[in-house]
Amino acid sequence: MNDTARHPPKLGMLVFILATLTAFGPLSIDMYLPAFPQIASDFKTSISTVQLSLTSFFIGLALGQVFYGPVIDRYGRKPPVYFGLVVYGLASVLCAFSPNAETLIFGRFLQALGGCAGMV
Repeated sequence: MNDTARHPPKLGMLVFILATLTAFGPLSIDMYLPAFPQIASDFKTSISTVQLSLTSFFIGLALGQVFYGPVIDRYGRKPPVYFGLVVYGLASVLCAFSPNAETLIFGRFLQALGGCAGMV
């Protein structure tokens, strides 16, 4: 008898994990939209420059899904999702400590590349 037959996964925890992975992308978009004026003020730049961080996020989300689809088909779900979570976490730290708008835009692109792993 294998381990999964002896220890069935807890359905509630599985649903929570899948919901969290799926929510990374949309929450990463919606949670910071109201902060655009404050971000523009902090970086002493225009709101249109800050909006480029949203554009770069969508580009990263699109490219990441094209990348992760075949990778997940080849290697299974776990390794690419773990990799994506690490990329998402590191990119989030980069965004949090961005010294300027350009670094934030790049960090948001990387954040999307990592965050979309759970959505594929």
